[in-house]
Amino acid sequence: MSTVFKAAAAYLVVLFVIRLIGRRTASQQAPIDMVVLFLFGGMSVSAVLGDDKSFVGAMSAVFTVGLMHVAVSWLKLRYVWFERICDGTPIVVYRDGDWDETQMRRLRMQQADVRTAARQQGLDDMDQVAVAIVERDGKVSVIEKA
Repeated sequence: MSTVFKAAAAYLVVLFVIRLIGRRTASQQAPIDMVVLFLFGGMSVSAVLGDDKSFVGAMSAVFTVGLMHVAVSWLKLRYVWFERICDGTPIVVYRDGDWDETQMRRLRMQQADVRTAARQQGLDDMDQVAVAIVERDGKVSVIEKA
């Protein structure tokens, strides 16, 4: 039974830490970000299972993490405030030629990231961009000037 509690706690801790790290890890996944995510998984497994190498112990942990994911998804649907805690809200980082440096620092995002998103939408110059928004999943939405 302790495996179930440890798996539930590990799920919540990893969810919290990933939210703490920020959106960049989830969306762009540079090699160092992938290393961090894989290490989280490895450390969580050893913390949850410890010396228990049984099949039942491992499946209990897998089942618990699956149920935690379903429970968190249900809570996000039911409570907007919980969804905001887990997933965040869209953040405007560029509007009409002005960068919001405070938000950029908070997101640990560089202007080059936004410029890359603009180029991917066929906009060569930021003068063509009305608004750039970092979405909840970390992707940058760029809205072209009319």
